[in-house]
Amino acid sequence: MFNQKLKRVNYLYNVAVLFILFVLGGISVAAAAPVAAIGAVATGSLLNCVKMPGFAFMAVQVEIWENHIEEAIFKDNAFIRFSFNADEYVNGRAVHIPQSGGAGNVVKNRAFTQGGATVRKRTDTDVLYLIDEFTTDPVLISNAETVELSYDKRESVLGEDKNQLSQTIAEEMLYNWTHDQNTGAVLPATSIIKTTGPIVQATAPGATGYRFSASLSDQQRAATFLRTQNRWFEGQMYALYSANLHAQTYPADSIVTATYMQAATEDERRNGLLGKSNGFGIMQRSNVFTIAADGTIKAPGAAPEATDCEGVLFWYKDAVETANGDMKMFDQYGNPVYYGDLFSFLKRVGGRARRADWRGIVLLVQGQPTQAQIDAYLAAH
Repeated sequence: MFNQKLKRVNYLYNVAVLFILFVLGGISVAAAAPVAAIGAVATGSLLNCVKMPGFAFMAVQVEIWENHIEEAIFKDNAFIRFSFNADEYVNGRAVHIPQSGGAGNVVKNRAFTQGGATVRKRTDTDVLYLIDEFTTDPVLISNAETVELSYDKRESVLGEDKNQLSQTIAEEMLYNWTHDQNTGAVLPATSIIKTTGPIVQATAPGATGYRFSASLSDQQRAATFLRTQNRWFEGQMYALYSANLHAQTYPADSIVTATYMQAATEDERRNGLLGKSNGFGIMQRSNVFTIAADGTIKAPGAAPEATDCEGVLFWYKDAVETANGDMKMFDQYGNPVYYGDLFSFLKRVGGRARRADWRGIVLLVQGQPTQAQIDAYLAAH
């Protein structure tokens, strides 16, 4: 009986192959034809394994998926660990941070009168911040995707959603460290200094024109500022640079850069530090702050403008606080409406500067040269 697995087009192909082989072997054309027809049936299963030339028969093309999927790139969020840990309060709605009313006077050789020394009562206040709840959009992994794809789409989708959630929270945390979401107060202008390095082209996303670059001298000014605030504690001071401003401060061809980068231990590097200089543990992410022309620190996701500048954050570890909850995943397998599995993530987190006067935090913002300075720079270059 004719091999039912052998399709007609394959059978004709097998006949042609055998016919050619027989003729080349010396069999006459008249004798080769019937022998090839019979042989094609007998050897059909074997010859059916022969790959059909695409130009001869337009065979169905197999779709090939690579096992590796190109993932999105996420920013470094290690800096969040270098803050006061208030995780124990994350299950509440609001967190209050008591503020001392200040110390009393100290008098040398106090002269006591009949009434004695004046008694004072310390009046404490507080600042508070809310615990925010961040959630991802529910995502569907259909049954077909779990069966037909050669790569694990579920693992890829959930990994990216989790990373995106962490990145969003990190950027919101930076914003919260410089903004009071309860009162609307912001990091004061007295806690903001400007870069003074050589003139370079603007580096903020979408920005144009020229700015003063960041330098080690600016970093030293930030250290001095924090020392004058009595908020300097060795081994607990940190700096978070954008990629652009880090490259300006630490040129790759500088011996000084190599020295500072080698100052961090292997353990510190694993925790996110790139190096140490001027008493700061140095960290980096693709961007830190974007500052508008009027000096306003822009919220995460705000539209870029040509006049924007970048910023670097310097801080004392206990000057900022983070209440960081666990990541919770919600899942529903075998949903009968969507014919697949549904997943989403939720995380509760909050944070703020721990002092109402923002001591222990300083922001370095790109300075803007005058037109005369820009003209002189262009003439020299």
